[in-house]
Amino acid sequence: MVDTVVIRPIATPDVPAVVDLITVVLAEFGLTFGHGSSTDAAVRALPGSFTDRGGAFWVAESSGGAILACGGVMPLDPERWEVQKMYASPAARGLGLGRRLLDHCEAAARAGGAKMLVLDTTNLMSRAHRLYEQAGFVRDDAQIRGSRCSMGFRKDLDAG
Repeated sequence: MVDTVVIRPIATPDVPAVVDLITVVLAEFGLTFGHGSSTDAAVRALPGSFTDRGGAFWVAESSGGAILACGGVMPLDPERWEVQKMYASPAARGLGLGRRLLDHCEAAARAGGAKMLVLDTTNLMSRAHRLYEQAGFVRDDAQIRGSRCSMGFRKDLDAG
């Protein structure tokens, strides 16, 4: 399906494709882009909405130029960073893109001085839960921030 996939920082021309990707994935789970997550508005203002606050956002792009997945990380405070907007198109799932994006998020958070990485998600996205758990995250519902989310996770970064 995909010959080569490159993970790269998002550029302004990518924003419509990222909005479309997120909209499609949310619809799979009966959710609507722009409702239930205050961070949806930031997607339309990428990349500045992340980079201006010390965060970073990446896309996974196929050799043909299609945006297959996306994700970013944002500092909530100096020691706690949040993974945001991790989505993969249905056709791209199982290619390891989520893990690669999550690794980028963790590396950026560590470089920024984070001691903890957090995220929230919906209970409907079971494949994502497995990804987070395999990457060392543990369930912590205190990390739920979005009203469409029902599960929280955290990863303590002190131990490496």
